[in-house]
Amino acid sequence: MSNYFFIKPLIADMVKLSMVLVTDPTSPQIGNLLIRMKEDIRAIVGGEWISALVSVVSSLFFATSTIIASAVIHGGKNLSVKELLLSTIRSLKRPFHTWFYTALFGLGYNFFVLANLLSTVLTVQHPVASKALCIVLVVLASVLYAYLAVVWILAFVISVLEEKSGIEALGKAAELVKGMQLHGFLLNLLYTISGSVLVQGIRLIPLKQSSAFHVIIGLLVINSHRLVWMFCLMAFTVFYHQCKKTHEEEVELRVSFEYSKIPTTLLIENIP
Repeated sequence: MSNYFFIKPLIADMVKLSMVLVTDPTSPQIGNLLIRMKEDIRAIVGGEWISALVSVVSSLFFATSTIIASAVIHGGKNLSVKELLLSTIRSLKRPFHTWFYTALFGLGYNFFVLANLLSTVLTVQHPVASKALCIVLVVLASVLYAYLAVVWILAFVISVLEEKSGIEALGKAAELVKGMQLHGFLLNLLYTISGSVLVQGIRLIPLKQSSAFHVIIGLLVINSHRLVWMFCLMAFTVFYHQCKKTHEEEVELRVSFEYSKIPTTLLIENIP
């Protein structure tokens, strides 16, 4: 909300200045107008960078705490709020490292898909055929992304619960998910569909409604999407335990800031 209310007046001011420049390019105030536009652009870019940084740090912090709390509860143990916060802070470096690699992979995948879409639009001249082919490519790319992201999300969980991060966590996730790819894919596909349905709810907002109405609906959709993501992390934490059980490996849980290994047989009774 702070980002929205900070950016909105700056964008409105830029639109007003651009209209003045277009309607009267010979105005003696042209230099001052350009300076004001430059200041607005600088403020918008700086504000967006700060907002993105706060968003990434807070998202990683709460995602890490969600995974730790889910793992501890799944193991039948308790953890105080203070211990949870301290444990999250101590573990934050590894998830950030893993998130950086998965973000790069996701960015590269998106550029690959966009390049194929662009080549399709330029190659197929018929508008209907081009649009239909682009829709098919987007659907296939989304399904493939949901399949690939299983390893990425599981690697994030591993980086929280184990002393692994980055490429090492990705390699460990690829090993654990063997034989459980379909379960993880269906789990991630359910999250993807649920999140997409919530985000598409923004398009149902009438354009003539007030700004306050748009803010309320936007916050409702965004927070609902974050809630679905929280449940996805909880589900992948349980999925991590099941993958460990399938490979007959011991599960490591961080309790009171130390790692304690729990035999897999103790977890079987807790899994429905």
